Amino acid sequence: MVQAADKGKPLPPVPADVAGQKTMGVALAESLRGMRLVNQEEIKGNLRIRKPRGKRENVPVTFRAKADGAAQVEIFETAKGTLQIRKTPNKPNEYFFKAPGAKVGKKMEGEQLNQIFAGSDFTLGDLGLEFLQWPNQQVIGRASRLRETCNILLSKPAKVLPGGYSHVKCWVEIHNRALLCVEAYRGGKRVKLFQAKSFKKFEGEWQLRELELRNDVTDARTQIQFDLRAPRK
Repeated sequence: MVQAADKGKPLPPVPADVAGQKTMGVALAESLRGMRLVNQEEIKGNLRIRKPRGKRENVPVTFRAKADGAAQVEIFETAKGTLQIRKTPNKPNEYFFKAPGAKVGKKMEGEQLNQIFAGSDFTLGDLGLEFLQWPNQQVIGRASRLRETCNILLSKPAKVLPGGYSHVKCWVEIHNRALLCVEAYRGGKRVKLFQAKSFKKFEGEWQLRELELRNDVTDARTQIQFDLRAPRK
C-alpha cells in the first residue's frame, strides 16, 4: 500500500524504468481504491449543468456513503434516477442504476458504464472512478497541480470499449492522496477534464466539496457541489 508522505522527509523519486513506474502505479491505484469516505447518512448537493448552447439546469442530488461489511456502498440519488456503487476490496466495482419509477435497480456493466447520469456530463463509471480498476497503472512523473506536489498516474483499460476512454491521467496529491485533477482521453485527444475546486476538513480528513467537469468535445460543463456537514456519531 502507498502511504501518505511525511512532509518532513524528501520524496522518493519516481523510477526511471517503466517496470518500476508500473509497480509504483499498481500500488498507488490499489491505495486509492482502498480509501474510504467518512460515513455520511445523507449529503445534499446539486448538479449544476451548463449545456453546450449555454442552457443551464440544476439537478438536486442526495449522496450517501455507508459500510457494508468489507465493502463501501455509495449512492447518488436524483429525480432522474439513482446510482448505487458497491466497492469491495479485490473485487470489481458493482453498479446498479434505478430509473425513476422502477422498483429495483438494473446492474450496469461494460459499455453501460458510459451512460450519462441525470443529464450531466458524468458517466456512471466516472462517478465510481472506474479507471482505478483498470489493469494497467503507471506513475509517469511528478508535477505541481493546484499548488500541490502530485504523482501523475496513467491508467489504461485492458480493452477500450465503445464510447469509453483509451487512457486517463490523474494528478494525485502526495500527502493526502487527493485526486486533484483527472484528464480522460480517446486516442490522443482529451475529451474530459475533472478538477477539484474546494475541500472541507472533517476529523482530520479532507472531503471533496466541489468538483467541476469540462467536456472538451461539446464545451458543456457540470459542477457537482455538496453541502458537507460533520457526520453523525
